[in-house]
Amino acid sequence: MPFLKRFTHGLWLRLPQRKRRRWFIALFAAICPRPGNGNPPTRLPAVVGGVLGSTTGLGESARMNVEALRVAGLPFATVDFSSSLLGDQGRPQRRMADTADADGPGSLILHVSGPFIPYALHRCGRRLLRDKRVIGFWHWELPRLPAEWKVGMPYVHEVWVPSRFCAEAVRHDYSGPVAVVPHPVDVQGTAKAHRTDGVFSVVTMFNMASGFERKNPVASIRAFRQAFGRDGTARLTVKVLNPEAYPAGMAELRGAIEGCGNIAVRTEPMTRGEVLALIGGADAVLSLHRSEGFGLLAAEAMLIGVPVVATDWSATAEFVTAETGLPIPHRLIPAIDPQGSYHFPDQRWADPDVDAAAEALCRLRADPALASALAGRAKTKAADMFSAAHYIERIKAALGC
Repeated sequence: MPFLKRFTHGLWLRLPQRKRRRWFIALFAAICPRPGNGNPPTRLPAVVGGVLGSTTGLGESARMNVEALRVAGLPFATVDFSSSLLGDQGRPQRRMADTADADGPGSLILHVSGPFIPYALHRCGRRLLRDKRVIGFWHWELPRLPAEWKVGMPYVHEVWVPSRFCAEAVRHDYSGPVAVVPHPVDVQGTAKAHRTDGVFSVVTMFNMASGFERKNPVASIRAFRQAFGRDGTARLTVKVLNPEAYPAGMAELRGAIEGCGNIAVRTEPMTRGEVLALIGGADAVLSLHRSEGFGLLAAEAMLIGVPVVATDWSATAEFVTAETGLPIPHRLIPAIDPQGSYHFPDQRWADPDVDAAAEALCRLRADPALASALAGRAKTKAADMFSAAHYIERIKAALGC
């Protein structure tokens, strides 16, 4: 039997990745248990399912949900899909002990993308699913959900999303209730550093696995070079997470900074505290993304008190405004992604104005009073929008507590 299992697994891995994904989704859509008939009420306990042991954004989303329930004193249980959905990409994390039995009436909150909802329900099993209200906590970064997300829609009674931009994407194709529940953002008490080296420091960072073209770091490099050239009293730090995820992206990135000694690419692993310290040491954070479903980098910078220059489109436009930062105009272009994850030419995403971004950086450097005023207003807004207390309130309201 072990030989047969290894043999069939080897054959499976020989199939093209896209075909494996389609077959995987179709298989579990056919065999998974379906939620019961009717529309069960939202109630406690809450059962949180997701890749709880993973360092991915989905893993963090699920853990934040669990932590909020714990802090609020609400009964919860957990179901972890890390080992099967992510393989060795998972990493053990400090986990909260369940405070309730997962079986029986309650709410099942799945931090799983739409196509994998059937698989998650299969893992949960019929007993756990019985009498549950099923909630999908979904994240997406374009104006419309991909067609394959429709697979998961019949299996959820409602959807939660982290931004109004995500909500609009879901509502295009999903007729059930959609609640906006912005993520809490914890900067661990990090404050903006007061440097005396006379260097104007700019930081941009992104996860290569989250989409090189979508994160659009080359535009940030172009804007910085246009603003400051090779001026040694200005510095750009480009922090890259998971650089091995797309070697072509790393090659393009290094080509974009060639000859510029005032631009550094950092790929070494960093702790959460080190990442926040990098942001806190900057005079500006630059995010010329093409689209964001939430915009964690901008939210972190605002909470720390660092001025943000960001594309004025998608989720970041909900909090990076002319009052709180320097939003950059854009034009909409087809979403073409050589990396594949966001290749939807029939949809649009932003092409930010590099000239305007360069001008914004020069304004911040030339006018410290402007930078300070923007940062102060941004910190106040972000503290309200992304506080743990606000998240707990939204969770409790969504669960009818």
